[in-house]
Amino acid sequence: MTRLRTPESHTHGPENAEHELKKAYNCAIEVGVTHFWDRHSIAGVHSDEVFTIYKRGFNALRSGDRLAAERWARTAKHLARAFWHEAKIAYLEPRSSELPYLEGALDEYSLREREDTTADLLESCARHCPPGMSEMPPEMKLYLNRGRKHLEKLAEPAYKHELLRAERIKAAHEYGRVLECVALAYEAEAKPIARAA
Repeated sequence: MTRLRTPESHTHGPENAEHELKKAYNCAIEVGVTHFWDRHSIAGVHSDEVFTIYKRGFNALRSGDRLAAERWARTAKHLARAFWHEAKIAYLEPRSSELPYLEGALDEYSLREREDTTADLLESCARHCPPGMSEMPPEMKLYLNRGRKHLEKLAEPAYKHELLRAERIKAAHEYGRVLECVALAYEAEAKPIARAA
């Protein structure tokens, strides 16, 4: 695969060592999560939820409801991403002092989300129920609470590890996206019923 070089690209050589170490740290953690994770469960994370939501989207497509299919598929995608960040956190937290790292690597962690805007996203979702419902469904409450817990952890003064902080922001952001997508999926499912009535 050919990579396009941008003005921000770093050149090879000793002057690039720090940049490459920062990138390598994140990659090393990802390898650990993927290949060496001890398969202990994470409280509140059930990977079969992703498959259930995916199947709901697949079945919507088979029944001709393309809008609901697209929205449930997006929900499954964002939930899978949230669970990936959960796995990375669960792998790294007990090992965070074993692997030394250089500070200032947020670009290398691909952190595009911000803590404040992620909090705004979650709170915005908390104020909205899917159309036709008087309260948020249980699965949405669960994802809202998981997202909030990640942001609450960032407020702890001793919680300084950059990669863990980045992964918690990413996980919280993905839970916010899950909430948006679930609400839209319920709305899409409700529309054909409303038209038929």
